[in-house]
Amino acid sequence: MTHRLAALGLACLLVCRTAGGQQLQPPSTQLPPTQPADAAPQDPAAEGQAADPSSPIAKLLGGRADRQEVVGNRLSMIGQVELQPPNSMVKFFADQVDIYLEENRLEARGNVVFSEPNGRIAAERVEFDLGKGTGVFHDASGIMAMGKFASPTQFAGQDPDIYFYGQTIEKLPDRKYRITKGAFTTCVQPTPRWELTSGSVDITLDDYALARGTVLRVKGVPLLYLPVVYYPLQESQRATGFLLPTYGTSTYKGQAISNGFFWAIDRSRDLTLMHDWFTRSGQGAGGEYRYIANAQSSGSIKAYRFWRNETSYEDGGPTLVLPANKSIEVQSALNHRITQQLRARARVDYFSDLTTQQLYHQDIYQATRSTRVIDGSVSGTFGRTSLSAQYQRNEYLTGTNSSSVYGSTPRLAANVAPQMLFGTPIYASASTEYAFIPNRQLGDVDGHREILNDSSLGRWDLAPSLRVPLSRLTYLSANTSASYRSTFYSRSLDADKRLTSKNLLRQFLALRTEVIGPVLTKIWDTPESERTERMKHVIEPAFAVDYTTEFANQPFVPNTNDAADQIIGGAARVTYGITNRLFYRGRPTETARGQTREFMTVGVQQSYYTDPLASLYDTTYVSDRLRQVSLSPIAVVARFSPTVAFDTNARVEYDVNGNGMQSVSGGASVSSIRGSGNLTFSRSRPTPLVEPTTFLTGSTAVRLREGKVTSQYAISWDVARNYIVSQSVAMSYMAQCCGIQVEFQNYNYQPNSGLVAYGLPADRRFNISLVLAGLGSISNFFGAFGGTGTVR
Repeated sequence: MTHRLAALGLACLLVCRTAGGQQLQPPSTQLPPTQPADAAPQDPAAEGQAADPSSPIAKLLGGRADRQEVVGNRLSMIGQVELQPPNSMVKFFADQVDIYLEENRLEARGNVVFSEPNGRIAAERVEFDLGKGTGVFHDASGIMAMGKFASPTQFAGQDPDIYFYGQTIEKLPDRKYRITKGAFTTCVQPTPRWELTSGSVDITLDDYALARGTVLRVKGVPLLYLPVVYYPLQESQRATGFLLPTYGTSTYKGQAISNGFFWAIDRSRDLTLMHDWFTRSGQGAGGEYRYIANAQSSGSIKAYRFWRNETSYEDGGPTLVLPANKSIEVQSALNHRITQQLRARARVDYFSDLTTQQLYHQDIYQATRSTRVIDGSVSGTFGRTSLSAQYQRNEYLTGTNSSSVYGSTPRLAANVAPQMLFGTPIYASASTEYAFIPNRQLGDVDGHREILNDSSLGRWDLAPSLRVPLSRLTYLSANTSASYRSTFYSRSLDADKRLTSKNLLRQFLALRTEVIGPVLTKIWDTPESERTERMKHVIEPAFAVDYTTEFANQPFVPNTNDAADQIIGGAARVTYGITNRLFYRGRPTETARGQTREFMTVGVQQSYYTDPLASLYDTTYVSDRLRQVSLSPIAVVARFSPTVAFDTNARVEYDVNGNGMQSVSGGASVSSIRGSGNLTFSRSRPTPLVEPTTFLTGSTAVRLREGKVTSQYAISWDVARNYIVSQSVAMSYMAQCCGIQVEFQNYNYQPNSGLVAYGLPADRRFNISLVLAGLGSISNFFGAFGGTGTVR
């Protein structure tokens, strides 16, 4: 938004464009009689009155004055001159205006003020060539409202106005202007908190401004000098321009400067170019392209290249060297509607160097991410039939030179929605799918990445099914379904569990019956409550049986990462549980009826397996499945959310087979006008003989002084090992016209994570950025201030 500061400061000169378009012609017979400037008025009664409204000059200019005089070819309007062209909101005031009729020239002096609905400009003297449409404002200053182009949050609740001044402001031909020895700011203080001064600014309306010799001053102190600055002036809230840089420091990166350029290609596309310079570790450059093709089609693509220098580190021991490296990172997400029925999606989350990923990213998700994803799909619905085609390649990095590849390259699927058969309460559906499932282990062989093991295979699956609703009572729901599945594999296992090229056909019948109810309900009024009008308690018992018929070739079915292949034939699973739900209906107000809210839910569930082997493949439970059991853990799930501002949930799994409490997880979030916070906790212990893993993450934000001051704190803590992975503190202060952002993060590298920390156990990062109202700033690609790209 930097260009707006120059553009809005010159909007006041539009009146000159109006005047230039109204070239005055000397009247022939209708002027008042000529008289000396110091002569007494011909009509004493006219002293102190406005100019004759019937005068052609007054009609043309919409002018008023205490008196007017004509001396030769000069028309003088003297005393409280006011000019307002017809049908115009623009007004011009001065002590005296002289119009030289033959020269088509205008001069105004003495308290010259030019105003329009969005601002005004004042000058000591104005000279204007009415024929050429050019002119000069001398010793000019003014104020202009930024209106819709300003973000109210950047002005701390104050009016978004810009203040400017210049020794001269010139209107040049071809819609161009020039400010000489001037400055602009959004601060109202006598000594502005910040201002940009420039020796010369050339402006082309609705195009660009070019400033030379620009200095950023804070409280009158020069802070930053830029020899040349480009300010675009397009009439758009998103406009092209350089963004304010961000300064940072880091143990690994050294001192850092992050710069950015924002290009508003049009109202639906933009491009942000960024460059990071790290004094110790190198430099990086990249860009982010965003677009919105239509209401249902949009996308973004980010790409970054990092040139890492060879760097030495010392930590009280031997000097360790981080070798030089070149790496790239690409992140993209696309979502397009091709036709009314077809939609395409794509996602890329790729990085070339694991060490760079883990050493430099400030976001804990990015820093601990070890999976590269390339995913694209096309899907559509045609009546009751839905079709999809997907390509997904996932690569999990187990080290800097080793990885596992899995996914589906490609996956083609078709599904037919349930349809009633012959008017009977029987519903038929079908699904089919072909997938090539890659399963490869890659490693380093003599300095080259090669495939160490390839267990990839093709799979085709067909599954028609029937479903029969047994009950449609409001308090009892019962359904039963049968699905025949036939799966063809291009490879299979032999008796020694080795993968062969021999194909295999697996066929079985899957049966399922599910009953919910009888549902018990109790409703009661709460007349003594100020908040609720009525309460409701619902008890929902649930019971389900899943059975899979035997298939003879089960030992030869190949292992894949797909859950569809983890089937145990000849086994049944019985799942039973009960759920309690509490609702309340709020009291109505004068403008709205009371809203119903489910504010508490508590559910208990367990499963029984006729074949204990099936317990190893039941993904319903989050506890680690290390042994075959007949009874699953008891899972208790609870949620409490009395208002939209507060929510908490918990899940507990207790093993009844001797391992006790296996997992506990929970979270809570709260929000209000003054702040917000969230906390998540998880603890897992498969057996009493295994050390538990306990993790805590949380963040909080506080807003004070009507949002002018904000502070944030975030923590990621491995409680079991007494190991804080990351802590960060961020604060910002936003005054009426400017502000400052600071951020500090301490990131500890886990000794046994496989990351070579090169002699330093932690990285301490500090970032600082100035925020000037109306200007955009940049955060680096590695996540300064919680993200990348522009701060708008």
